Amino acid sequence: MAEHAPRASARSVIPPHQIATAVIGAKLIAFRVNRRPDQLAHLLGMTRMAAELGAITPEERQQFLADLDDLMAEEMRHG
Repeated sequence: MAEHAPRASARSVIPPHQIATAVIGAKLIAFRVNRRPDQLAHLLGMTRMAAELGAITPEERQQFLADLDDLMAEEMRHG
């Protein structure tokens, strides 16, 4: 009969911070490609929720918002 590793050590645990960063990053890429207003609203809501839940720090949220502002300004210059 095969021996199985204990459940806790069989899986790696991904910290909430990394999950939040990955999900927000994926949504940001989609927004950068499609530029739909609903995507922007979703991104803003996700970052607010992540900050309120403690998955990202307030400083990280501010940095994200600053990066998003830069992206929007870039769009205005090019389009």
